[in-house]
Amino acid sequence: MLVAEAKALEKMALDLGLDEEAGKWRNDWEQRTRLINETFWDEETGFYYHVDKQDHDFSFKTKDDLKRQEIIGFLPLWAGVADRKQAEILVRKLTDPDKFWRKYGIPSLAADDPYYNDKGYWNGPVWVEWNYLIVKGLLHYGYKNEAKELTGRVAAGMIVQLKKNHNLWEFYSPDEDWAGYHRTYIWAGIINRMLWDVYK
Repeated sequence: MLVAEAKALEKMALDLGLDEEAGKWRNDWEQRTRLINETFWDEETGFYYHVDKQDHDFSFKTKDDLKRQEIIGFLPLWAGVADRKQAEILVRKLTDPDKFWRKYGIPSLAADDPYYNDKGYWNGPVWVEWNYLIVKGLLHYGYKNEAKELTGRVAAGMIVQLKKNHNLWEFYSPDEDWAGYHRTYIWAGIINRMLWDVYK
């Protein structure tokens, strides 16, 4: 998020003719990008993970226990942090139906993780606003077909619920016609922007 914000601030500064300030923001996001890739990217598995705060490795209590493939691992696509090779690896994981490419969108945790629960909280459901960020990332790297298909999958799950109970939900199951736990969540309305972005 800080990388994306610094990029936006750089652009604003350039538009205002504040070249020196723009340079500071550019240095900021370039440095953060380098640190993110050095710290959170795992070359062995091709994914971005949480790291231990003390020593910045992927182990907290047991070896590599932080190597859990979660939706946050795709945010570097949205922020433009991943290089082309990393993006290609991430998109392969994203479009793997055994992991993230589910019937109704990208779950918050890979479906092959032992903690996966499509009706859990952060361990499985589709959060529409996070899927929006992934769509933006796919478009940024030129994966327009994948962005369009993902948007269609998320929309399909939402349409079932809209027909059934006329409501927008906090999150949705990636695998079944189910939504929960809280209704009238306006952030789910971002599906409209997703549709606009992929079909404009």
